Amino acid sequence: MTEQVLVATDGSDMSGKAVEMAARIAASFKAPMTVVHVLMHGSRAEEASRLAEVEHLVDHVSATAMPNLGNVPGSMQDLLGASRNADETARIVSALGDRIAEDAANRSREMGVSSVDVRVVAGDCAESILDTARDIGADLIVMGSRGLGGLKGLLLGSVSSKVSQHATCSVLTVR
Repeated sequence: MTEQVLVATDGSDMSGKAVEMAARIAASFKAPMTVVHVLMHGSRAEEASRLAEVEHLVDHVSATAMPNLGNVPGSMQDLLGASRNADETARIVSALGDRIAEDAANRSREMGVSSVDVRVVAGDCAESILDTARDIGADLIVMGSRGLGGLKGLLLGSVSSKVSQHATCSVLTVR
């Protein structure tokens, strides 16, 4: 029996499929669900800035992280380029993470999950997902097989692979 579901999301199309699968499972078992997003600082933020999946968030993120910015940039890359220092970049990345996680939680609620918690954490993606799973007592982790990672994931091993290898509970990888 599934009693606590954890779903990891990075805003990619594949993680959206994972959110929907996790929500269907949680709703059918009437289980609480936690959505986790690991903040993409450093080079991961640069990867995220190039992807179309997050482009629709530019207006929201710029208004939240840089409210005094005159003209709203046309892309996430332009928004990150408009940041004047590391603090502004961190605010942009945090606002993006908060929005991605909240969108996933709202989608889960729409699909019938009555109890949805949101966690936005910083750190290594796989370790942060595993730590969150332990913290909440998850008995199922749901995640996409491919996310926003690029070549780095191919060289170091994918996040989903690392989570599957080290999790103490079941892991469902959505393709």
